[in-house]
Amino acid sequence: MSVSDNGVTKNGALPKAILYSWPTSVWSTVPQLCLHEKGYSSDEYVIKLVDITKGENFAPSYLKINLNGTIPTLVVPTLETTGNDVDTKYRSLRDTISICDFLDQARSASSGHNSHSNKPAPTLAPATIEGKGISDEIINLIHLYTVDPNFVALAVRDEAELKQKATRPPGKSLAQRRQALRQYLDEAKQAVANSAVVPKEGSSTWEQKTVNFLEEKFKSNEQIWELYNGQSGDDKKEQFFEVCRKTWTESLPNAFSRLEGLIKGPFALGDQISLADLHAISWLTRLVTIAGGPPDASGIDSLIPHMSGYKFGPKVREFWSEWVQRESFKLVLVPVSGDFEKMSGL
Repeated sequence: MSVSDNGVTKNGALPKAILYSWPTSVWSTVPQLCLHEKGYSSDEYVIKLVDITKGENFAPSYLKINLNGTIPTLVVPTLETTGNDVDTKYRSLRDTISICDFLDQARSASSGHNSHSNKPAPTLAPATIEGKGISDEIINLIHLYTVDPNFVALAVRDEAELKQKATRPPGKSLAQRRQALRQYLDEAKQAVANSAVVPKEGSSTWEQKTVNFLEEKFKSNEQIWELYNGQSGDDKKEQFFEVCRKTWTESLPNAFSRLEGLIKGPFALGDQISLADLHAISWLTRLVTIAGGPPDASGIDSLIPHMSGYKFGPKVREFWSEWVQRESFKLVLVPVSGDFEKMSGL
């Protein structure tokens, strides 16, 4: 079956789901792992690479969806509009958790999903209330801003590391992102000016919310860009160094200690893969590559020197060892590890 870039099969068959992704986006790997672990066949979806740092933020015009720098995004045709005699309509899911929940529910033993694959469709969502509580806690833990791998990749602990990263991919990505966010923000403000929608008192239109979202993104990026480019002042620079040092020596060790207490072993909730595993292994792989480690059994040890000698517990070690052997890890995370490592700037 031949599939075009926009997700519509060239022989006129039903349109496919499109996952907008980018290799250096750590959270983009989570839904890709989900697709493999659920047994989706490659002719059931399209992965479209979008470099948001270069302004490639738009899905095809017929979708009427602006990505606004949000990667990953999953665009799926709504079931009731996938017939041959109707115009297909689409919905978009713009965060990793929602995307994986959708992919998990859309294909299961009881869903009646007509798959092109002979692979089983395991349920990744927890089966018990206790399991859901643990799963949610793990996912929330690794999505904390204090251990965000995107920040860790930009973290600089002293002047030498700052000079090193400023001229390498971390510094370049900040500049590209700055330019792209300015473009998105200008376009979003223009959309507000052109909109005929009048918000109710005390509320905002979707266009206004988009402007607010992008302004926050731009402000956050600008603060680090100024530091990388010598425009922040010595006091702010030293404060940033201290935050970065504590990220490595306090926040990350604390997160790994909590993870050690939450994991059942060998995977997050026991013997079977769950949604929490997908988030945790993508997060851990990105951290390993930031520290210069390879995507193999030994890679986890590369983090130890950066964390003041913190020692991993047996369950986190077993979790990593089990995952590096899985087919989905080799298909999704091994290929992007080189891109992850380049973005670390070390």
